Amino acid sequence: MELVYPLVLYIGIPGVFLLFLIRFKKKDTYRKGNKVANADFVEENPYYKKLMRQYKIFGSIAIFSLLLSTWASLVMMSRPVEVETVTEEIRNRDIFICMDISGSVDETNLELVDHLRTVVQELDGERFGITIFNARSVLLIPLTTDYEYIMEMLDDLERSFKESLVMTKYYDGEELTAKEYEILMNFDYEKYYFKYGGTLSDVGSSFIGDGLATCLYNFSDLETNPDRARIIIMTTDNELNGEPLLTIQEAADLCTKHDVKVFGVAPDHIMDEEIFKNAILSTGGGYYKTSDENAYKQLVNDIKATDATIIERTETIIYDQPEVLFVVLVLLMGMYFAFSRKVKL
Repeated sequence: MELVYPLVLYIGIPGVFLLFLIRFKKKDTYRKGNKVANADFVEENPYYKKLMRQYKIFGSIAIFSLLLSTWASLVMMSRPVEVETVTEEIRNRDIFICMDISGSVDETNLELVDHLRTVVQELDGERFGITIFNARSVLLIPLTTDYEYIMEMLDDLERSFKESLVMTKYYDGEELTAKEYEILMNFDYEKYYFKYGGTLSDVGSSFIGDGLATCLYNFSDLETNPDRARIIIMTTDNELNGEPLLTIQEAADLCTKHDVKVFGVAPDHIMDEEIFKNAILSTGGGYYKTSDENAYKQLVNDIKATDATIIERTETIIYDQPEVLFVVLVLLMGMYFAFSRKVKL
C-alpha cells in the first residue's frame, strides 16, 4: 500500500501528539491531594475500588480509541492506494477498406460487408477504417478502434448496396425476388444515395488508381511510423471510365514503397484482370475472385496470417483502498462514544 499524500501524516501525527500532550499536562490544583477529609473509608470500600478500576479501564479504552481513530482519519486523508503496473501486448496493425462504389460492384461489396463484420468482431486493439471511391475518394471512417461505430457504418453501407442492387435490377427489367420487391416498395432514397455522397464527378468514374492511392495516404502516421503493419482490402471491377491521375500499377507501387499490403477482391466481370491482379500481388497481398466460394474465407484467413507489429504498453493503475480504514474508523469511534459515556469524558 502506498500513500498519495504522505505529508498529511508528517504534519498530522506530530500535531495530534502535541495536542494530547498539552491536554494531559494540565493539572488540577488538588489532583494528588485529598479533596475531602476522612476519605480512607470510601477508598477502601470494595465497591469504590471496583468503580475506580472500571473508570481507569474504560477511560483508557476511550482515550486509546480516540487516538487510533485520529490516526485512521489521518491515514484516510493521506489517500492509501495500491499501485499496479500492467504491461500488455498490443497488436499494432491498421486495416483500411477501399471500396469502388460504382453500381457494377454492388454485389461484390455487399458480400464483402457481411464478411468484414467477422473481421471487425475479432479485432483487438487494431485500427480499422473505410474509404469509398468512384471519380472521387471519400474517407468514410478514419482509422479507429471504435468497433461499434464501424459496425454501424457497415450496416449503412449494406443498406445502400441493397437499395442500389434492387434499383439496378428494376431498371434492367430483371425479375425481383419477394424480398427485393419489398425493398423496392419501401425504397429509401437517403439510404440509396449514402454511398454516392462526395464520390461522383462529371469527369469520369471508377478511378481505381486514384482511389487506392488516396486510401493509402489516409493512414495517419504513414511517414512517421513506418514499422506499423498496414493492410488495404480493395474491391473493384477495374472498369475505368475517364483519365485518372494514377494507374492501378502506379498506386500499387506507392503501396509497396510504404510496405502496405493490398488484398484485392474482384467480380467475374473484372476488366483487364491480369493488369489489376499483377498490380495487387506486387504489394505482397492477395487476389480473390468472388466466383470462388472460398474467396472471402481465404481473404479473412490471409489477413489474420499477416504479421502484426507487436508493441508493449505499460500502464500504471491506481486503486484507492479506503474501505478497511473506514470500517476501522467507524468501530473505533463507536468504541470511543460507548466508553466515554461510561466515564463521562
